[in-house]
Amino acid sequence: MGKSKFLLGLITSIIIIVALTGCKGAESSSDKGDGGETEGVELTFLSLITPNMTEEFWAGIIERFEEENPGVNINMISDPSSTGLNDEYLKQLLASGEVPDILSNISYNEFAEAGHLLDIPIDEDIEKINDYESLLIDEKLYSMQGYVQPHTVIFYNKDLFAEAGIEETPTTWDELFSVSEQLKENDITPLLAGGDWSTTLTFSILTSGEVFGKNPNWYGDRLEGKVSYTDDNWLKVADNFQKLAENDYFNEGALSIGYEELEKKFLNGEAAMFPMGSWFAAAEASIEHDYEIGVFNAPALDNEGGPYLAGSKGTNFSVSSETEHPEEAVEFLKFLTFDPETHKEFSEVDSMFSGLVDPINYDFTPLQQEIFDIIQDSEPMTGYEASPAGGFPVPGIADEYAKIGQNLLQGNFDVEEQMEGIDEYWEQNQ
Repeated sequence: MGKSKFLLGLITSIIIIVALTGCKGAESSSDKGDGGETEGVELTFLSLITPNMTEEFWAGIIERFEEENPGVNINMISDPSSTGLNDEYLKQLLASGEVPDILSNISYNEFAEAGHLLDIPIDEDIEKINDYESLLIDEKLYSMQGYVQPHTVIFYNKDLFAEAGIEETPTTWDELFSVSEQLKENDITPLLAGGDWSTTLTFSILTSGEVFGKNPNWYGDRLEGKVSYTDDNWLKVADNFQKLAENDYFNEGALSIGYEELEKKFLNGEAAMFPMGSWFAAAEASIEHDYEIGVFNAPALDNEGGPYLAGSKGTNFSVSSETEHPEEAVEFLKFLTFDPETHKEFSEVDSMFSGLVDPINYDFTPLQQEIFDIIQDSEPMTGYEASPAGGFPVPGIADEYAKIGQNLLQGNFDVEEQMEGIDEYWEQNQ
């Protein structure tokens, strides 16, 4: 080989090596610029849009994160059907191969078991979450939540209670019936309920105290076949729920309206009681009204133990196991949970309470203070809707509660047959 050919070959080899090295660097998920900044990372975030957590709210948080993390861009998407949980929409995205990097408001246990979620490293940051161990599945963390959001409470219009001569809030089902009858006799609609996903809430709020409050291991026992939906406690509270409808204690046409209209009806003073989660207090804080709203625990059949309170650690956030940028995605979850400004804003906008070891609280309204006091005075109820109580329920249980609740709201259904239907669903899906 001549000298000129040797040099030409050597130069060509060097050019190829440099080119390949450059390509490899461009493909890295954590490229750093001259200033050590991440470059060219695009993350898709499946958000939860609600009357409180609007697109503008999320956009503000994303803007702050991007300012603090140059080179990382968050592209937000949301479920166009607005069904509450993002489960069905996420399944559609999984089927199409368009899986978001960051996920919110999903049944994370189901998707974790199917291998769709990233195992989030448990480090010093995670240990800042109070009782983070309750989020673990087989000792692994798939969901980051750092808030406290009570669900099983009932808001009430204090002026309407006074107008009907009611001086105390009910603590048992018998008292709830008595108060409802007294309100009805004074031409006041006692209770509000709605259709779609809100029926799940109404049914769960009014039944959970008796079932999950008195047996924190109920789902675990159901998985082992020790308890049933046709046990006396479930039959009694489900029957009571239907009797509320049969006695016309709920608003007319309940199944034809959704959550936003329910919220407006209560704020307009069209009913005395509204079973709903603590996020309603954020709407109450933003609307001027000339009457006072209070809150109390949902009833049980008797006063033995309790009062009970269930809820969640706020909107859950997870990372897809398919993401090409796991470090940056986890960093966004941490920003949502631990950044002081974001933590306070997120808590306040949805009337949540700080769930960190060192709490970051906002200035409570009087109604939010009442909820905070309930948190301090209540027995924790682990189970609620699809929340674990000694174990996770079978997939889709919340939808089954919605179906049962909607049937019972119409009245004249055989309650035992309805509850047998949930047992059959459980057996088919366990």
